[in-house]
Amino acid sequence: MEIINNYYNEFNQLKTRNASISKTFVTTKEEILDEIFRDSDGKDKDISIHLIQLFEQKNKVINNTFILTENVLKLLRRKELLCYRDKVSDFNQEVKKRLGSDTWKEILTIFNRKIYTGKEFKKDDNKYLTKLKKVLDKVNITKVEFELLFRMKHTSNNEFYQNEIRTLEQDLKNLDVDFPNDLKDLKVPLKKFELNSLNQHNFNTFFTSSPICSIQFN
Repeated sequence: MEIINNYYNEFNQLKTRNASISKTFVTTKEEILDEIFRDSDGKDKDISIHLIQLFEQKNKVINNTFILTENVLKLLRRKELLCYRDKVSDFNQEVKKRLGSDTWKEILTIFNRKIYTGKEFKKDDNKYLTKLKKVLDKVNITKVEFELLFRMKHTSNNEFYQNEIRTLEQDLKNLDVDFPNDLKDLKVPLKKFELNSLNQHNFNTFFTSSPICSIQFN
């Protein structure tokens, strides 16, 4: 994510510079144009009106360019963050193993129902949510954080697919950035996820098929 952060820094510098120039231009352009392009009677010459229109069009184009650039950078950062879906899949597999297939199916039904209907958990769900909580407590992940990770996993694979495999240290470093507003709630659970993984040498771990993507259960 370092490259994207560098782009963001450069973008912010350009944005600040443009704002400064625009502010100066606004306060001085009328004075300058009055002096150069008004006739002896104080009436605007046609050329001054034309130049003002050009300046306004120029400002509009520049502002739209900044908006477009910022949207592209947000999309790139979103793609970087959502590469963690594969690790969440491995995590879910371990949770499934500890809960058992039947309970895991109920958990999937419960969270899918909440995501797709927007309705809160039912009273009957507590039986299965209590079992889930016991498993999540072992890795210091809350039910709310589990739901955030669960929702992230539902994001389109085609839209956010990424082949690059990175170390845990690199992934953890990538989390030390400002998240887009629509993803900022994921920062804490993802960081917990990676911190647990970095401590794998002290505990029995799962993900035997994916050594770079581990998290320990106490």
